[in-house]
Amino acid sequence: MPPLKSMSQTNQLQITNSYRNIIQLALPIAIAILIPQLNILTNTLFLGNYTPLNATFTTQDLLSATGIAGIYYLTLSMIGYGLSSGILMLMSRSAGSNDLGQIGKIFSNGLVLSLLLSGVLMFASWFLAPFLFEHAISNESVKMGAISFIRIRIWGLPFIIVCQLSNSFFLATSNSQKIIYGSFAQTLANILFDYLLIFGLFSFPEMGLNGSAVASVISEVVYMIVAYIILQKSKDFAKYPIRYFLNIDWVLIRKMFIKSSPLIIQYFLSIGAWEVFFIFVEHLGKVESATSQLLRTVFGVVGIAAWALGSTSNSMVSNLIGQQKLDEVVPLVKKVILISFSIAFFLGIFILLFPVAFLQLLTHDPQIIEAGVMPLRIVVLATWTLSVSTVFFNSVLGIGNTRMVMYFEMIAILLYLLYSFIVIEQWRLPLAYAWASEFVYWFSLLSMCAYYLLSGRWKHYIARTRTLV
Repeated sequence: MPPLKSMSQTNQLQITNSYRNIIQLALPIAIAILIPQLNILTNTLFLGNYTPLNATFTTQDLLSATGIAGIYYLTLSMIGYGLSSGILMLMSRSAGSNDLGQIGKIFSNGLVLSLLLSGVLMFASWFLAPFLFEHAISNESVKMGAISFIRIRIWGLPFIIVCQLSNSFFLATSNSQKIIYGSFAQTLANILFDYLLIFGLFSFPEMGLNGSAVASVISEVVYMIVAYIILQKSKDFAKYPIRYFLNIDWVLIRKMFIKSSPLIIQYFLSIGAWEVFFIFVEHLGKVESATSQLLRTVFGVVGIAAWALGSTSNSMVSNLIGQQKLDEVVPLVKKVILISFSIAFFLGIFILLFPVAFLQLLTHDPQIIEAGVMPLRIVVLATWTLSVSTVFFNSVLGIGNTRMVMYFEMIAILLYLLYSFIVIEQWRLPLAYAWASEFVYWFSLLSMCAYYLLSGRWKHYIARTRTLV
């Protein structure tokens, strides 16, 4: 059956290499990323200013526990993101060639694969996470809090993974503005239930750290409901033959999983390395661990534009390749990098100049504020490297050579973990030196991806692999 095409569909699905098109595609994604980052900021703000009734826990314990358990959950969700990124690449390539039928088929079968993956991750984590925390965390209170938190938090995993898939569909079909609605609903639900369940207001139980976990799960359910109502009811998507759980193509599912598996491994290793880093930092002490939880939010604030533009470059590079416009790929990437670095610089400069004011927004603990000033400045500088590196990385990802991307990631992670182990575990240097590990990771990734892209070696890969699905 030939691809379904029309002039209007061509205009809708085939992107152009322009600053205007980049911003039009990236802006809704940035807003959609900003909104969930407000969830993280809200969680941190509420917990950072919450005094537990139970004398077993302190505010520092709660921040440390939510940091370690939160990174573990982020690792699981990024495995799902690796799957959805692989599916995005395939749908974007089909959009570039105007094959609406293939887009719908990929999405429908991707939903089945996403649910299967989330089920496996939940089952494994129910047993693995407590075992990991039991043997890796030294402080007993932090250990108890992390285990309790993650046992609740993992129930949101199926909902967030299918939301990631819907976002990939919106992005591949140039409807990135649709991502905003689900993210906005998620944030409202998360802030509301955080406030009610952490502090125990208006007849709701005071649950503290566990209240934060329950609120996050509820918000992810709300996100999924809104996203799929839009998908089901919007006239924009009526032309895509989406069939939920009907005519399942196991051959296609297998191909999608194989294509996405390097990304799944890569994101698992990437965020998993961050989990190892946070466990190393926990060994330095509760103050350092709690401070690092606040520093983690900076990546969400300053890195918003970088992550959005990274996703945009992934989709646009894939789309240009689908149009056979290979000579436009590098000029596009340079434009995206210019936008990404400029925004990251202007967002970060205020935090760099006023670190105490920023930290005071998140906690009232004077020890954490004092310990966080210099590491905070280090983190801001690292995000400027991130703003360039993540665009190069996602551009290589959009080319489709996921195996090469995985190799780059593994090398960067090995260097990152080696540095972290020596500086934190062996030398026990101050927290600022520990967070300098971000430079090691992002600069390594930047060097490899930039060389691969700018050298033109990727064109040989495109010539060898014309058919992806």
